[in-house]
Amino acid sequence: MNRRQFMGFSAASLFLTACGGSESSSQSTPPLQTNLPAVPPVESMLSTEQWQALENNLTGRLILPTNTEHYSNARVVFNVRYDHIYPQAIVHCATEQDVMTALAFVKEHNMHVTSRSGSHGYTGNSTSEGLVIDVTPLNTITLNDGTARIGAGARLTDIYDQLTAQGVAVPLGSCLSVGIAGLVQGGGFGVVGRAYGLTSDNLLSAEIVTAQGEIITCDKTNHAELFWALQGGGGGNFGVATAFTFKTHPTSDITVFEANFAFDDFEEVMANWQTLAQTWPDEMWGQCLPDWTSTIARVNVRAFCLNTQEVASVYWQDFLNRTNAIPTSSHVNTNSYRDVMLGNCSTSITSCHIATQLSGGRMPRGAFAASSDFFEKPIPPAGTAALKAFIEQSISSGNRGMIILNLMGGQIANIEATDSAFNHRNAQVSAEYYTALSPSASNDRIDSTQQWQNSFRQLMSPWSTGGAYVNYLDPLISNWQHAYYGDNYLKLQQVKLHYDPQWLFKLPQGIVPA
Repeated sequence: MNRRQFMGFSAASLFLTACGGSESSSQSTPPLQTNLPAVPPVESMLSTEQWQALENNLTGRLILPTNTEHYSNARVVFNVRYDHIYPQAIVHCATEQDVMTALAFVKEHNMHVTSRSGSHGYTGNSTSEGLVIDVTPLNTITLNDGTARIGAGARLTDIYDQLTAQGVAVPLGSCLSVGIAGLVQGGGFGVVGRAYGLTSDNLLSAEIVTAQGEIITCDKTNHAELFWALQGGGGGNFGVATAFTFKTHPTSDITVFEANFAFDDFEEVMANWQTLAQTWPDEMWGQCLPDWTSTIARVNVRAFCLNTQEVASVYWQDFLNRTNAIPTSSHVNTNSYRDVMLGNCSTSITSCHIATQLSGGRMPRGAFAASSDFFEKPIPPAGTAALKAFIEQSISSGNRGMIILNLMGGQIANIEATDSAFNHRNAQVSAEYYTALSPSASNDRIDSTQQWQNSFRQLMSPWSTGGAYVNYLDPLISNWQHAYYGDNYLKLQQVKLHYDPQWLFKLPQGIVPA
């Protein structure tokens, strides 16, 4: 399922955040990934004996380029833009000790290393020409009284599945093949964010293997500055996370309201929609999605409500009444928390794993380009007019895409910007500028589309904060330190210096030690 497909929303078919996907994949039967690039010879940095020594000390699996049966799948990440990268090896870690062993090995041989959970990193930061530490096997989910301990390799689809079966949940995102480690370390937007906060706001403790090879459990009292950094500082910057403990919340039915408008009504819809962060109760979260992925541009508005349909409908109807535009269609459904969050995956959990990663997975990889923005104040009429005109120009130029505008506020805003590494607490609206491309798209095509997506940031800069979401990394943001982290970047550098003084974990747009 991709962005274009989830635009045909129903309460049983939900995808809300960046997942990529091709322009042609099928929602009902996502194709297996069978057209992976052939594996060329990879010149090993080390001898056969040295690799064997590593393998002998692992409980998990070492996958080398010579293991052609597994390497072609194991090496690739979700975004086909990075198919040209060939790691020296991939370690599928079955234990924390495997992570320690792998880190000791790369330090001994002066090798680049990166960690991987779900492999959705926008700038290819889930892969490397060195050693990839893949924590996928560390995916155990254990419920205790009011908490859930979740292995760093767990995918969102499995977390939703196992937790909702027990009547509880953790605030998560909606791209179901994403790994928990990247999501939580970047913040974590989702349907219940206004009610319960970001994914990272519900983190109680984290287990991480540092660059020095230590296994650390950090929380608000133990290694508190590292814990602070893991709540929005970006995945993979401070070590290899192996497990997280979260506060859980009881699940309840979710009512979903939806209205579609003609694209000509975009300015009128936005004028009213963007004020809802301050007028709707925390139990209600919303999206506004100008979409021009097909030949007919439109504007889709949705509300996801934990309060009762009766109560929520008053707020929803008030929004429609104040909007001087008539929807072309509208719908309302109330479904279980599980069905809304899992959508079509609710009856086939494994099929919503990426085909190259896990047995039974049928979700295809994809190509995409994206950028992001935050807005603390309503965009004035001049801003929405400029945005509408730019979209119309894009359509004329053949550039297809969509903008995913999310309401923030609520419990997200009840934490100070300096109380965690995620500093966009005052934002009322977040934006993701997004285009899905065919998996066969050339790197030049993907890169040119990325430039176009980044141009939305330039267009909206008079009205945005200049901030950007670290889970939607954009390689073209030059002042990324301030965009992702604001004034928190200096403290992140100090944490990096303490826990990774030799700069072992080097990532695109990654934290640099002070």
